[in-house]
Amino acid sequence: MKLFHLIVMLMLMLVMAHAAEAKMYKWVDENGKVHYSDKVPPDQVEHARERIGETGVVEEKIKRALTDEEKIAMAAQLKQEQEAALQAKLDAEKEAKERNKILMSYSSAEQIKRLKGERISALERNIQTAKDNLVIQEKNHADLMKRAADKERSGELVSETFLNQIQQVKEQIDYQKQFIVDKTNEIAVTETKYDDELKKYNKYTADTDEAESN
Repeated sequence: MKLFHLIVMLMLMLVMAHAAEAKMYKWVDENGKVHYSDKVPPDQVEHARERIGETGVVEEKIKRALTDEEKIAMAAQLKQEQEAALQAKLDAEKEAKERNKILMSYSSAEQIKRLKGERISALERNIQTAKDNLVIQEKNHADLMKRAADKERSGELVSETFLNQIQQVKEQIDYQKQFIVDKTNEIAVTETKYDDELKKYNKYTADTDEAESN
């Protein structure tokens, strides 16, 4: 008799446990009709639905299945976010590397200003030397051209050696002119370079001081 009661109690417990685990779903189909069921048919799983507990309270909301277009859009957005995150990481690594380089290269803002001034002064001296040489070469070229003209007027043959000398002087003139242009451009590049590094140095040292004060 006791065994019979025990079996009955076990069966009741199983039934109660099953009832406790029972699920009820609510969804609206494509025609606007509301459905309630403990199972969602395969042809209805794409609809949004709610899982309702024993007390009638919504315990879970399940979103509708995405369309193919939405899946493609979501995949594209995910890819874009991943690429943006990767680029942000690369930018942060690049800035950290640049920060270390700047702080290792210079000990003060004054040093950067001094190096800039020294480099520009050296370039300006090179330009002035080239200008002085240019004046000399242009005078030599003018003298050689005058001598060649005098030879032709006097009926004297202008030798190939003389003509080569004129050509060499002309090439020196062209070289000095291009040298002046190149060094003038280098001054502009130098100014931009040191101004940029000074700006970065001030930024990085300010960030360091702020971090240490905190």
